[in-house]
Amino acid sequence: MQTKNLKILFAFICVFGIFSFISLNRHSVAKPFSYHSELWADKAGYNVYLPASLIYDFDARKFPALIEVKTGHGFQADSLSGKIITKYPYGVSLFQSPFWLLAHAISSGKDGYSFLYQKSINIAGSFYLSVGLFFLFFTIRKFKSGIDAFILSLGIVLSTGIFYYGIFDTGMSHIYSFVCLTAIVYLALGITEINYRKPLVWIAALAVLYTIIRPINIVFLLPALLYFYFSCNTEVRSYVRSPRFILIAALLTFIGVLPQLMYYHYAFGSYITNSYQNEPFIFPSWERIITLLMGSDNGLLLYYPILIVILFFLIKKRDLLSKFGLGLFLIYLIIYASWWSLSLGCGFGHRAINDIAPFLFIPLFMGKEKTSRLILGSLIVCSLINIKFMFSYDTCLFSSEPFNYSEYRSILFGEFK
Repeated sequence: MQTKNLKILFAFICVFGIFSFISLNRHSVAKPFSYHSELWADKAGYNVYLPASLIYDFDARKFPALIEVKTGHGFQADSLSGKIITKYPYGVSLFQSPFWLLAHAISSGKDGYSFLYQKSINIAGSFYLSVGLFFLFFTIRKFKSGIDAFILSLGIVLSTGIFYYGIFDTGMSHIYSFVCLTAIVYLALGITEINYRKPLVWIAALAVLYTIIRPINIVFLLPALLYFYFSCNTEVRSYVRSPRFILIAALLTFIGVLPQLMYYHYAFGSYITNSYQNEPFIFPSWERIITLLMGSDNGLLLYYPILIVILFFLIKKRDLLSKFGLGLFLIYLIIYASWWSLSLGCGFGHRAINDIAPFLFIPLFMGKEKTSRLILGSLIVCSLINIKFMFSYDTCLFSSEPFNYSEYRSILFGEFK
C-alpha cells in the first residue's frame, strides 16, 4: 500500500510539474498589467480579497495608485470611502491563498501584484488541474480499466475548456469549481454501507466550497445531491437526515458563507445583496439559445464539440442517470440563455459549462461494460482540435457578428501563438 501511494505521489508530482512548466512558459512573455497577465479584469476581481485583507487592511487608499485601472477594472478602489468593491465572491482567492502566501513570503516587493504574485496564480491553476485530473482518473478507475480511465479522464479535460482554465486563464473560477466537483463525485461514488459518515461530511464541506466559488453552482449541485441522496440505501439516507449531520452541514455552511456576508456588509452596507448590479436576466428566446449553442463568439457546441457526442450518447442511453445529465444541461441552457452576456465575455468557449462538466460525463464511465471505441475516438479527436485552438487563441474573438465564422476559422486553422 505504501509503495502504491508513493507511485501515485510521484505521478502527481510529474503531472503537476509538466502542467506548471506549460503554464509558466505560456505566460513567460505576459507582462503584469496587460490583458494576458494572470491578474487582469475578472481574475483581478476574484483575487483582490488577498491583497486587500493581508496587505492593505481593506483600505483602498493604501493600494498602489490606479491599481484598478492597471488590472483591467476587475474591481473598484474608492479613494473617498476607502472601500474595495468587487462583484466576485471570495472562493477563488481562498483556493489561491496558499500559493499567493508563498509568493508574498519570498517576494521583495510586497504589493500583491508584482511578478511572483502573478506567477503564483499559474502554479495554483496547475495544482488544482492536477488534483482534479487525479480525482477524475480514480473515479473512472472504479468502473473501467486503467487505459480506459486514462483516456477518458485526460480526454474530458482536453476536449472541454478545463485544461485551458487550468493552464491559460488560471485566475478564473472554473478550474477551482472543477476540482471541487471531481472530489465530490469521487467521494459520492465511493460510499459504501460501512464507510459513509466521513465521506458525507467531506461532501458537505466541498459543496460549500463549490458554492462560494460561484454561487450559481448551487443551482446545479442541489439536483445532483438529491439524485445521489435517492440513489443511496436507507441507512445512508437516514444519516443524512439525522440532527448530527444536519448540524455539521449547517455549521460548515455558516463558516463558509460568513466571510462573504461580512464583505457584502463592508462593501454594500447589507449582508444580503446582488453584487452583479446592472447585469440582468433576459427572456431566453430561441434566437438566444441558438446563439449560445452555435454563435461564433464562444458558442457552446462550436468550441466544445465533444458535447454533441455526449448529448447523443445521453439521449440514446435513456437510463435515469442519462436523463439526469440531460436535465442539468437543459437547466444550464435556460439559465445562460437568459443571462445578458451570451458569450460570458472573453474566454475560451462558453466557459461556465466547465463548472458542471464532470456531471455530464458520468454516464460515460458508470457501469462495467467496455467503453465504446467511438466515445474514446471522439474524445481523442476533439482533444486534438481543442489543443490546436487553445494554442492559437488570444483570449477573445473580436468579431461582433454572432454567426460570422471567418475569425473563428482563421484561429482554428491559423498559426500557433
